[in-house]
Amino acid sequence: MADRQLSLDIIKQHVNFDASSTDHPDQEWQTYPELPTGNDLNPNWDNPEQLAKICHLLPNTWKEPWKSKDTYLETHYRLQREEAITMLRYSVRKVKEEPTMMDDEETCVYTRVFVRGYLMTRLGPMCQVQFSTKRSGKNIRWTQTRRLTVGTLVAISTASDCFKTICMPAIISDHSIRDGLDQNPPLIHFQWTNLNDAVMDPNQELIMVESRFGYFEAVRHSMVGLQHVAETETCLDKYLVHADKSDLTAKYVKENPDMDIRSLVHHIPDSSSLTSVEAKAELARVSEPLQKHSVIDGFDSQLSNYTNLDNSQLSAVHRILTKELAIVQGPPGTGKTFTSVQALQILLKSQERGSNVIIVAAQTNHAVDQILMQLIAANVNVVRLGGRTQNEGIKRYSMYNLRQAAKMPSSVLRADTDFKNSENARRANIKTVETIIEDVFPNYLMDPVKLHASGIISESQFNSLQADSTWVTAPGSPDKPTGLLAEWLGDQLVEVKLHDDKDPDFETVEDADEVDLDAEDYDIELDDCIVDEDDTGGRIDGKFIPIQHRWSGANPRSYTENDVVIRRELQKPNLWDIDVKYRGAVYQCWQHRLLSIHNDEFRSLLVVNAKTTKNLKINRWYKDTLCVKAAGIEIIGCTTTGLCKYRGLLAALRPRTMLIEEAAETREANIISALYSSLQQLILVGDHQQLAPHCDTPGLGEEPYCMRVSMFERLVKLQMPFTVLNMQRRMIPSLREVLNPFYPQLQDHPVVTRPDIRPPVPGMAVSSFFFHHTWFDGLDENLSRFNVLEAEMVVKFVDYLLMNGVPAKQITVLTFYRGQKKRILHECKTKLRQWAPFTNVFTVDSYQGEENDIVILSLVRSNGPRGPHSAGFLQDENRGVVAISRARRGFYIFGNMINLAHASNASWLMWGRVQQVLEKQGRYGGDSRLPITCQNHHKTTWMSHPEDWTNCHGGCDKKCEGKLSCGHACGRQCHWVKHEKLICREACERILPCSHRCQRVCGEKCVCSCAAFTGAYAHDVPISYNQNRIAPFITAEQRRAGAAEGDRNDGEYPIQIIRDRDHKQGFGYGGDIYNNGVRKNGDDSGFVRPGDGQGYRWAMFDAHQHDKQRLQETQELTGDFKAMHDMFRSVTIDQHGRRNIGDEVESREIMTALPKEHHDDDDDDLLSFEDPVEQAVLHMRSSPSLVDSDSSSDQQQRQLQLQPELSPQCLMRNGSMTASRELEGEEWESESVGDTSADLEGGDGKEGNDLISL
Repeated sequence: MADRQLSLDIIKQHVNFDASSTDHPDQEWQTYPELPTGNDLNPNWDNPEQLAKICHLLPNTWKEPWKSKDTYLETHYRLQREEAITMLRYSVRKVKEEPTMMDDEETCVYTRVFVRGYLMTRLGPMCQVQFSTKRSGKNIRWTQTRRLTVGTLVAISTASDCFKTICMPAIISDHSIRDGLDQNPPLIHFQWTNLNDAVMDPNQELIMVESRFGYFEAVRHSMVGLQHVAETETCLDKYLVHADKSDLTAKYVKENPDMDIRSLVHHIPDSSSLTSVEAKAELARVSEPLQKHSVIDGFDSQLSNYTNLDNSQLSAVHRILTKELAIVQGPPGTGKTFTSVQALQILLKSQERGSNVIIVAAQTNHAVDQILMQLIAANVNVVRLGGRTQNEGIKRYSMYNLRQAAKMPSSVLRADTDFKNSENARRANIKTVETIIEDVFPNYLMDPVKLHASGIISESQFNSLQADSTWVTAPGSPDKPTGLLAEWLGDQLVEVKLHDDKDPDFETVEDADEVDLDAEDYDIELDDCIVDEDDTGGRIDGKFIPIQHRWSGANPRSYTENDVVIRRELQKPNLWDIDVKYRGAVYQCWQHRLLSIHNDEFRSLLVVNAKTTKNLKINRWYKDTLCVKAAGIEIIGCTTTGLCKYRGLLAALRPRTMLIEEAAETREANIISALYSSLQQLILVGDHQQLAPHCDTPGLGEEPYCMRVSMFERLVKLQMPFTVLNMQRRMIPSLREVLNPFYPQLQDHPVVTRPDIRPPVPGMAVSSFFFHHTWFDGLDENLSRFNVLEAEMVVKFVDYLLMNGVPAKQITVLTFYRGQKKRILHECKTKLRQWAPFTNVFTVDSYQGEENDIVILSLVRSNGPRGPHSAGFLQDENRGVVAISRARRGFYIFGNMINLAHASNASWLMWGRVQQVLEKQGRYGGDSRLPITCQNHHKTTWMSHPEDWTNCHGGCDKKCEGKLSCGHACGRQCHWVKHEKLICREACERILPCSHRCQRVCGEKCVCSCAAFTGAYAHDVPISYNQNRIAPFITAEQRRAGAAEGDRNDGEYPIQIIRDRDHKQGFGYGGDIYNNGVRKNGDDSGFVRPGDGQGYRWAMFDAHQHDKQRLQETQELTGDFKAMHDMFRSVTIDQHGRRNIGDEVESREIMTALPKEHHDDDDDDLLSFEDPVEQAVLHMRSSPSLVDSDSSSDQQQRQLQLQPELSPQCLMRNGSMTASRELEGEEWESESVGDTSADLEGGDGKEGNDLISL
């Protein structure tokens, strides 16, 4: 019982914590409130004291031990607070100085903000407002934007004041699209940081300001946690504050050093020579002494013979099991998570199940889910805090599901009773709020009795209204209110309309942030300890109380109580003496007075409601602690943000061990704030040479504040004891060599040298390559970099790999810039239509912890060969290490090495070392060429430009020497498609039963358009067909062909018509089908059966004579055949990859400019490099006479002129294939022969049985 009471007290202490009420005269920061005030966001910039308070930031002296714990905590607290509010403060100042400003790169301004009501939820009262985005100048895609994300801090002022004196902070609490942001005007919910600022007047126009930088919710809870830690001493303080290197054993380990380490035994050497009984006996022999092993002195050296862990991993496991502060560095591919799981299994098996819960946290939801999935596979009992996981397997282990499944002891039932009592109190409060709202905003008119009771009208005024009411006739309209005030107002009574100012429909749309938005940057979760997200689908439920005047008085001149004439009328003792034309204005003054009277009471009720919701949280957290213990939960997983958000719950469980995965990516403040008083051990697993913590505010990430330096990096740089994993199991040796300059001790596990596990990349002779180019980059409207030609080259390379049989899921494209990510995804949609949608394109920052077989890295940054050179993000070594360490089998880099070498010293230290390794391996393309190798002929082709891929079909330029299924030689250019998928283009030699030669090519189904083949004849009288009897296998094309043949008969040949209406279907309507000239499902004795009395009968018909006559008629109509010449335009590519279109040129001019041998047609190899179209392209690239005189070499312009004429043999069965370029407006769409291979698999990007023509 005492244990439960202690848990409840801890929860109450956290939930009811109010720093502003504490007494810390020497530590002012410990008294700061959780939520910022109006003065924090809108200080008096002319007041030196306020300015000094804003600028009071302490330097982060991370390179040396801290002098005191207070200084250590205060420094991180002030940095966190500045990160939360500084950019919004800057935006408020800009709007204050320029009230009519439009949205810009830092600030979003929302005007015409009006309160619509309050949503009373278990999270507290939420104000619903409508607003206008007119200042954006663009249409907003609310499903794809960062604007008004849940947890965002905004500043609100009245439209008239515009932050001169009024600034009311609020936090966005709901981002619902449906029935919210999809409305016009849009609606949003927020919570006032100070409920005494709550606005009750629906006619009060407000203005709302949001900063595009900084995210309050990400730091809000850590600031409160730091204030808690300031009052708590832990055994970890000596390490974190003073950098103590004593490396002591954890208290609970010293008390009981015996642990069950049998889980480290994974195999028995040479077990293949043993029987199953012998192997089992040997396993038992080896495992028995490990059931109670004293871990303080380490592991037996023989253990390495029986475990899958290498020696460095065993050393790391030992450190995790024993030390108060355990730091483990895991370079890429060394199995950090696997090592952590092995250690956690031992810790859990060495204690009574569920007796001591262990906290496992990571920076991202994805990293948390990864380690939890491995623990679940090891039969560990886990629960996941937070509702943002996208892993369906993890969702089953949510706190919500635990509540539903947990057995309910009497103590839990008592907690439920307390919860219900608090809920009843909250509902009673809501009822009171509703009553006030109904009094102030009635459905019709205000009650004179309540006006009198409130002192708004005097006794004499109230009596005069009742006494003289019979003198006036009541309004006759049944839709209008009735009663004393309705009679008094008369025609001054008006219905109030909502503020329905609709946003204009702008011509442009704000650039979608969908591909820009890294979810983890804005990873806020509703407090699922109060809101059961699984039950509500993420919605915030509650009682909505609308605020709106339905009826009022007319006031066309907008009189107020400050006007002399209205003040005079308000003093008249007899209301009927008030001039009729002023009665509407007087009534509005009464409305305003009544609202003002109840405004304070309304705000007080909201404050009470918020306190009641705190009681709900206390009861729910207490119930959750009981559920966790009753279910025997061993591991609680959450993000590092959740460590602070659920601090009260986690502290009440009194954990003694906490493990932080990817610790080097987590801000130091997030870990410090989670140091609960019960902790005896902190485990940090990560790699400070990979991604560092994120900082959203310019300047705070660098010296002297260094918010991007993690606790992990600081302690390692201070030479605190730690263990390094040194054996990687991801990359083949040649890729590991690229990483060795950054990790000199990194070695290969034997598994990566096995070709059956790491096979070579199909179509590539080398597993890695640096393709150097000098193509210029550019900036998009979000000021993010992109490189057009580099993106095209990357996508063409992806297409080549796909054609060589590499599954799309084994290819990942990485880039440092979101602008380039967008560009590559766009190119994939337009140039890879023949494949299933390729979406494996990521920013480097979002890919830490991931890996794939083949990784293609787009570096983007390039300003030509001469510069000026700049590297931007690329000079960040942490990001660079992540980028070069994701691949297992193939790694290919595209970028400008000249730029990287000269941009900065940091850039050279990063990429110069990569270049040196690749040059040593002979895999650096300094001459701007990429080698691809044909799998069929083993011939290497060098690609230097996106246009070079035009005639590449996954192979080389040699002829295919294979044979098709019909026996004809393939004769095409080397290709990736299997022969059984190809259509033979040789002329069909079959003679059909109608005596005609087949009119199609060999690989197609035989057909003839004559009536004898189609069975469609001319009739002397119309025949009505029974549509139900028409065979479903007759196509519309066949019917049209037959009808055309019948129409042109015109009585040339005597046709005997059988007028039997019950005749059988003729050929084409029965079951006799011809395929490739072979008769099926019937006898082949004759095409027509004369004399059988059924069907159609031909007489005196000569098919050869018929064809000859039709040919002669056609020639007479058309006259002499004249060749047609296509027109084409020259294309100039400028330094930024944009295409410029030249004047039209007739195709024969180009052909006459070519050598004579280029005019020869080669029907056997239309797509080889001897093809006239390809020769035209190659000649245009090399011929100076055909280059636009305006093009200059220093701009690196290339002029491409394409000959669009192709033989009909290039046509594909399911569509047309062409080597020409289509001109669309001002842009050339580079649809090459290789690009149109959508038809290679039936045209839909899926594998099918359709035959293909190349």
